[in-house]
Amino acid sequence: MSFPSAVAFLWVRTWRNRVVRQVQRLKRPRYLLGAAVGLAYLYSLVGRSVFVQGTGRAVSPNARLFAEFSLEVSVLATLVTAWVLGTDRPALTFTQTEVQTFFTAPVTRQALLHYKLLRGLLSAMLAALAATLFVGRFTSPRPELFFLGAALAMGTLYLHGTAASFVRAWLVSRGRWGSAVRWTVVAVVLVAGMGTLLSTLRDHPLPENLSAPFAVREWLRDVLNAPGPRAVLWPGRALVAPSLARSGQDFLRYLPASLALLVAHYAWVLAVEVPFEDSAVAGADARTRQRAQRASRSANLRVGRVPFVLEARGRPEVALLWKNLIARRRMGSGLVMLLSFGVMGAVFALLMGDTRLFSNSREFLGPMALMIAVAMAVIGPSAFRTDLRMDLPKLELLRALPLTGRQVVGAELGASALTLGAAQWVMLAVALVLGVGTDDETLAPWSAPVVLGLLPVLPALGLAGLFVQNAAVVLLPAWIPADSERARGVEALGQRLLTLVGTLVVTFLGLLPAGVVALLVGYPLFTVMGPWAVPLAGLVAAGALFAEVALGVAVLGRAFERLDVSEET
Repeated sequence: MSFPSAVAFLWVRTWRNRVVRQVQRLKRPRYLLGAAVGLAYLYSLVGRSVFVQGTGRAVSPNARLFAEFSLEVSVLATLVTAWVLGTDRPALTFTQTEVQTFFTAPVTRQALLHYKLLRGLLSAMLAALAATLFVGRFTSPRPELFFLGAALAMGTLYLHGTAASFVRAWLVSRGRWGSAVRWTVVAVVLVAGMGTLLSTLRDHPLPENLSAPFAVREWLRDVLNAPGPRAVLWPGRALVAPSLARSGQDFLRYLPASLALLVAHYAWVLAVEVPFEDSAVAGADARTRQRAQRASRSANLRVGRVPFVLEARGRPEVALLWKNLIARRRMGSGLVMLLSFGVMGAVFALLMGDTRLFSNSREFLGPMALMIAVAMAVIGPSAFRTDLRMDLPKLELLRALPLTGRQVVGAELGASALTLGAAQWVMLAVALVLGVGTDDETLAPWSAPVVLGLLPVLPALGLAGLFVQNAAVVLLPAWIPADSERARGVEALGQRLLTLVGTLVVTFLGLLPAGVVALLVGYPLFTVMGPWAVPLAGLVAAGALFAEVALGVAVLGRAFERLDVSEET
């Protein structure tokens, strides 16, 4: 059997076995129900618009400009990072199985190279398909052209990254002068790019009146169409243009340049003679060790500052809270991600011509902080997982501790609740200081009372959501994936959706008693105190929610003591 035939056989059997395994899993009701929900969700997300509503919707100029600019910058960033970042070795990666199977077989270097290039190009096509489903149908009136153009662009970028790694490895093998040549060329290119940008900004300065409608958009369009930026952005535009073509004629007009780049990069990769076998074997060994370390979770653990000193004597469940707070720090904070989304949103608003963030920061940041605090009450219980979901693989160990079920459940809830509540209080404090709604005569009397009323309510809501999530771990452990697991497939997606819907329903039902109590207390006080009855009503509602959670923890603790994990797996 030839090498191509063997590879084709291997891929076909691998996909066949994967499909058979997925079908066999559907025999279990929870996977079948999850698959049905997952398929329905995917159909509602992309299938309905593609197959029923059609894709010929008009694309707004703002969305098109933003798509063109972001794609061109992404292409240039990918090209630059291919030469600046990463290790100086060939970028061809092989799995441990591929190393053991192919490297010991009578296979030529050229055949191995073509094998990896083909796999890389197929992965680029899958990425282009995903981009078409989730992005292309919004930015292009011809999704099929977007897919073809995106496949060409991603395939070319993959080949460029491979060729760049080959050249860098070759330069490193030549010693110091090779590194000097590389960094000199990189520096010259970056300096030329910065010089072009600065000279263009001198000719096209930032508009004085940023608050004028679409002033930033028109300025950005002039900058991008200037001769200098057009030359710098040409590689990105040549790769992006086919995917954003509005018609077949436009696509055919842009296609020759894109195809020429793809063919040139393919020839470039074949022309650079760099041995990659040793680095591939070392890389496969390193990845195997890393997977083993992640599975054991016993290596490379860095424990920094502890949240508080754990005394030798005291309540034992505090140790669980202490452990989970340390895990919260080690797993990283979502604050960086939150700030990243905020910066991206500001850039997007600027590109769309909305300059309120820069002309009136207080008016913009106050409502945003309030909105984030409220949103965290909904998404926070799913994002902050330093509780029973994190310790799901160790439930038997937790049950062996000399603690009651109520103590374990309460302590496990504590770390996530404290982290989530602290983040919400910070956002509410920002909203209170900036005076949300104080500029409006109607809202001004309600501004401070409502924010103060949310101070106890939102953390209580977050705690209620966390309780529901952890109750699912105790009552239905087989439905909840462990925090270290990466469940894949449409059935896993459906299970997550069912869990989310169940969480929302149970949380809503739990809110009803608190809402009724808050109404009974707040309404009579409102006739006397006006808007300042809201903080008292919020305090009463939060107390009701805390009481419900305390009762639930007691009941769930008994269920935890009777839990037999072996029966659920």
